[in-house]
Amino acid sequence: MKIAIFANGESNLDINDIGIIFPVEKIICANGGTKLALRFDIIPDIIIGDLDSLTEDISKKLEDKKIEWKVYPKEKDETDLELAVREAIKFKPKEIYFIGLLGGRIDHLLSNLFFLEKVKDMGIEPYVIDKNLTIYLMKGEEERIFWGNKGDTLSLIPLSDMVDGIFLEGLKYPLQNEPLYRNLTRGISNEFLVPQAKIKISEGTLFVIHLHKK
Repeated sequence: MKIAIFANGESNLDINDIGIIFPVEKIICANGGTKLALRFDIIPDIIIGDLDSLTEDISKKLEDKKIEWKVYPKEKDETDLELAVREAIKFKPKEIYFIGLLGGRIDHLLSNLFFLEKVKDMGIEPYVIDKNLTIYLMKGEEERIFWGNKGDTLSLIPLSDMVDGIFLEGLKYPLQNEPLYRNLTRGISNEFLVPQAKIKISEGTLFVIHLHKK
C-alpha cells in the first residue's frame, strides 16, 4: 500500500517531479494541499482538515466528485498534515509520499519535518518529494541504497543529537564508522561519484536529502 499526501506548502513542482511515485492506492489532501493536487488534475480520494484554505471555486469544482471529506474545527491540537497521516495509517501503508511539504511558514515546515520521525516509528517509510529533491529518513540500525547521477548532492543532517556508526560508499567524502552531530555541519553537500551510493548507520535518526542535478 502506497499513499500520497498533498500538503499546503509552497511549491514549483511540475508533473514530471511527482510522476515517478504513481500509481498510488490513495491520495489524501491536507486542506490547502487540494490546490496543488488540482494543479496536476489529480482528484483526491480524501480531503482533510479545517478547510480554511479552500476557496469556493475549488469546493464547487469538487462537489460532484466521489471524495470523502473529513472536516475538523480550526482550533485543534494537530496540524492538517498530522490529521492526514492519521487518516492514511488506517489503510496500513508501507510508504507515504509527501508532496508540497516544503516552503511556506517556517514553523509548519519544521514541525512537519520532525513529525516524519513519528511516521517512521509506525513502520512506514516517509518520502518528501519536491522540485529536484527527495528527502529520506533513516533511523536506528539501517542500511540503504540511493540511486542518482554523478554530481548529484546528498546531504546528511542528523535529527537526533548524534548519528553513529556511519559508513558511506560511492560518495566523494566517505565515512568509515564515524559519527555526525546535529549541531555541526559536516554532513552537508556530499556528492555522488557513481550512480549507486550506500549509507549505513548503527544508531540515531538521520535526514538524507538528495538534490538532483537539473
